[in-house]
Amino acid sequence: ARLTIDLIAGHSSAIKKSLWCNDDSQILSAAEDKTVRLWDSRSMEEVKTLTFDTSVSSMEYLADGETLVITYGKTIAFYNALSLDLIKTVEAPAPINSASLHPEKDFFVAGGDDFKLYKFDYSTKEELESYKGHFGPVHCVRFSPDGELYASGSEDGTLRLWQTAVGKTYGLWKCVLPEDLGTENSEQLYSSTPEIKA
Repeated sequence: ARLTIDLIAGHSSAIKKSLWCNDDSQILSAAEDKTVRLWDSRSMEEVKTLTFDTSVSSMEYLADGETLVITYGKTIAFYNALSLDLIKTVEAPAPINSASLHPEKDFFVAGGDDFKLYKFDYSTKEELESYKGHFGPVHCVRFSPDGELYASGSEDGTLRLWQTAVGKTYGLWKCVLPEDLGTENSEQLYSSTPEIKA
């Protein structure tokens, strides 16, 4: 068997991210030259280029919805992955390094330089909540395929898992209510609020 390597030239600086899309017929690439380029994987020709004011920090491709999520600066942008037409942008309070759209497109999460995770409503763009769980910048966030949880990876050296619906019994998570425990444990561990055990 022979291995054939094709070169695609076009970016003027280091490529930070590349991924297959549209049934592997196309390739998306993001580089430090502040562009995202769409390539035809058969002809190796550039199909379209998006240019930004700052370098792109992350890209996520959702095959089911043909959606592309791009982050740059404080912006989270959503594009049609086939045409690269802009769907919408959302501005976050801090520089964002990564964002992930829930499989059902109800909301999305993002993380960045201020150590926080943000959850936004996809339709209204409203910030639903934000919370600090890491002790360093968040570099990557991704939903699980079933949308039940998402992971965040940080410069602090940790990977954290978060429930989409907090308190739902799922995998290793089980909501334990005070009345379900013995009297001794209940008095020691709980006041009046339930706790989520993982």
